[in-house]
Amino acid sequence: MELDKRDIDLHSVLCPLCDDDLETVDHSIVFCKHAIEIWDRVYKWWNMGSFASFNIHEVLGEESCPGSSAFGEKIWLAVQWISAYIIWKNRNNKVFRGYCWTAPVAFNEIQIKSFEWITSKAKTKKLDWLTWISNPSSFLSVC
Repeated sequence: MELDKRDIDLHSVLCPLCDDDLETVDHSIVFCKHAIEIWDRVYKWWNMGSFASFNIHEVLGEESCPGSSAFGEKIWLAVQWISAYIIWKNRNNKVFRGYCWTAPVAFNEIQIKSFEWITSKAKTKKLDWLTWISNPSSFLSVC
């Protein structure tokens, strides 16, 4: 939509993944059915219930998780940002390279990248891979 507003000629302004709606940042990261499938997996993985959001700012906001420590909130925020990055990266791979991707593959990439990033930044906290993939919300209360 932003490119179209600037009179850049595009083949289509519809989402290249679902072809159902205009492609905006909110649609690509939050509302596209492919993005929703990934967010649903992330929220279920973290025992956060069902994914429901109204815009990208709400998804990537620093809203606290009930009962979480400051460290736990940072972990959850990192997972949210990494999830948005992976969704956007996969969207770009589809548009510019023709790669098809699936939610399970993207979700697995989110688990791996978030673990790698958080363990490299949280040198004083020990995160265990098996706990990370099975019950990451247990890290929310870590001091």
